[in-house]
Amino acid sequence: MKLNKRYAQKLRTHSNLLEGALRLMGEEKGLGDLSLREVAGEAGIVPAAFYRHFKNMEELGLSLVDDCGEKIQAIVGDARNKGAYKSALRLTIGFFFDYVANNRSLFRFIARERTGGNLKIREKIRESMKSIATELAKDMRMPKMIPVDDIQFASELIVSLCFQMASDFLDLSTDAHSEMRKLKLQTIKQVRLVFIGTIRGRKRR
Repeated sequence: MKLNKRYAQKLRTHSNLLEGALRLMGEEKGLGDLSLREVAGEAGIVPAAFYRHFKNMEELGLSLVDDCGEKIQAIVGDARNKGAYKSALRLTIGFFFDYVANNRSLFRFIARERTGGNLKIREKIRESMKSIATELAKDMRMPKMIPVDDIQFASELIVSLCFQMASDFLDLSTDAHSEMRKLKLQTIKQVRLVFIGTIRGRKRR
């Protein structure tokens, strides 16, 4: 029982450190702007206790990327289970943007670190996006003559597009509902064009 309580407390503290870092970064700061002491204080622990969870701030950043990637893969899987890919692309894109809207700080972090900051974190983001694309590729309804490599490429293009549109989405005011709807529709149109382009490109070969 004591071990279970200890483990549960460790998980809570681990989560508090990640959430604390995101709160401190907010809309403007990057991971490199934070100190270990700041993050530990935000999580309600002493700095020395930070090392029970992460070796350094870089490892914390890598964990944030993992957390984001795993949740988006779960969204893709959930959409598949609900038949979203059979019924409407609109529903799938909606799931994604709902997650972005509810995790603004996390996506701000991803957007900033994707093009700057720490090299290992940039690499981790690329790796995570590729894993999401691989999950998405399982559901892409393409004609049988489309090679697996082409489907994977199209999936990676779609994921990259969605992450870029997520950055634009976050730049909108939280009450700009009309603009948000337009951006979602624009994303859906662009994703459809990727599908069409992949199929037509294959037919021309």
